[in-house]
Amino acid sequence: MRQLALLAGSVALAACSSVSPGAAKLALNDPYWDRVNVEIVITKRSDCDSREAGYISTKTLVMRKDWTEKFEVPSGADVCWRHDRNPNNPTPGAWSGWTRATLPPGQTTETDL
Repeated sequence: MRQLALLAGSVALAACSSVSPGAAKLALNDPYWDRVNVEIVITKRSDCDSREAGYISTKTLVMRKDWTEKFEVPSGADVCWRHDRNPNNPTPGAWSGWTRATLPPGQTTETDL
């Protein structure tokens, strides 16, 4: 029974730490605002707004000061992000410009909003 529990724990730990082959990770930190809306786009397209062929996914989230979010980015894709134009007085749909990153395959890159 104990061996079964150890095996289950090992499998769970491996699943949590696994990254798809060739994928990269982005660790995005908010060092500035108490609360900010952020939109993340993972794409193989050159235009972060485009949702045509090559677009992979979009995630919208609220980040808090000194909080880090991590994203897996498939090989050959870039990650784009933008935040409220005025985080202290947000208006729906009023975004900053896009920031785009091309990440080295198989590595984790850390950056701030």
